[in-house]
Amino acid sequence: MVSLFKAIIKCDETQSAELAKDMMKKTRPVALWTILMHAAAWHEQRTFDTAHSTIATYATHRMVEELGHNEDILVEKPKSSPITIPDEIKLPLQQALVERNARHLAAIDHWKQDQGPRYNIDAQRDSPDNLIHAYTQSIRERSLMGALRAAFSLTTYDETLRFIRRTLTLASEKPDSLGHGFIMPFSLLVELPDARFTLPHKAILWHLAEYLVRKVPTRQPTDFQSEDTHKKLAPSSDLSKYTDLIANSVVNYGILGHNGIFAHRIDEAARKGLIGSKVVQWLIETLQRNIGEIKGINELEPSVLIQKAKGDDWEEIPSHIEVPHADAVRSWFDDHYSECWTSMLDLKSATFEGMIDDMKGKDWDLIRAAQYAMCSLHGSPQASHVVIFTQSVWNLVDKNLITKELAVLQVHRMLREYLKGR
Repeated sequence: MVSLFKAIIKCDETQSAELAKDMMKKTRPVALWTILMHAAAWHEQRTFDTAHSTIATYATHRMVEELGHNEDILVEKPKSSPITIPDEIKLPLQQALVERNARHLAAIDHWKQDQGPRYNIDAQRDSPDNLIHAYTQSIRERSLMGALRAAFSLTTYDETLRFIRRTLTLASEKPDSLGHGFIMPFSLLVELPDARFTLPHKAILWHLAEYLVRKVPTRQPTDFQSEDTHKKLAPSSDLSKYTDLIANSVVNYGILGHNGIFAHRIDEAARKGLIGSKVVQWLIETLQRNIGEIKGINELEPSVLIQKAKGDDWEEIPSHIEVPHADAVRSWFDDHYSECWTSMLDLKSATFEGMIDDMKGKDWDLIRAAQYAMCSLHGSPQASHVVIFTQSVWNLVDKNLITKELAVLQVHRMLREYLKGR
């Protein structure tokens, strides 16, 4: 029997989705997510400079959590579930999201066997300070194997927090005009399995190191203020005093939604205490530059945006992405939430936009779930940003950084722009 990992690496999309379905019933959730991340580590991005496989897996994992506890899929019961919907749609939607992620990982490009992740490294005992120095210097000097060896040594000998904090500080120095340099390492590190899962752990660290040696500058920028210590978490903070900036990042979301995604990851890292105040401020300033003109909050009201311009219309509805639970999800929305569901997929963007003012109470959870289904079960299996942006923006609502009305409008408009058939 072919394993899920092998099916993904062989680019067998249909079998990958089927095996993901089977795994959700037969194995522990920690094994499922470890295998998906292991496969994601074999993604070779041949068109641009940033592989999005681990970012998409992060987004899928968060979506499943936000829909509520499911002991077949989630390792731990979420502290809270922002979405409350009937189990008859919640469960198949969660399963479809995982199946779609497996199919996505099979649909993208992979490294050739002799060029991809390396497993032939061992942890070396040394002082944490020496290992952090070796890790940093290896990245600066573009030494992939040196960075990998130091990283594996740190995570093996219980210095994972120092490793994560140092990585995110380095990743913050020059995140680029899309925020990639920070978005990818943060997403990967949140999903990094324990070092006891040796082979997946090594592969994922290789994927990270291969990226960092290309993206981190050879010298720290002169005006960048690094953290003094990474031995413990920084005080937790958030972007609540930057709500105007967050709203701008969601409205002027940039190429493939990167401004909104970048804003979300900065806030997440700050809340988790993985970056300190100086790095947060540096990233905020980078985000401001990436966005460009910052508009007043009154100009970003959904009613104003709808009046000013309309979203993209379609010439045809994006094709379906077929995974085992996709039909059950689409059928439920057709049968139980038809008016909203069909308006989302109407050729005219205004059909759905005209409904936003009338959305009330219980509608919001179903609308959010419907957008999760829309971004995951339509378009191309290779697409990742539609999923990543959708999850990022709705999670900003959970943190009271933007309104539901703005989220539903901007997710709708981003999907109208970027949901494409294969």
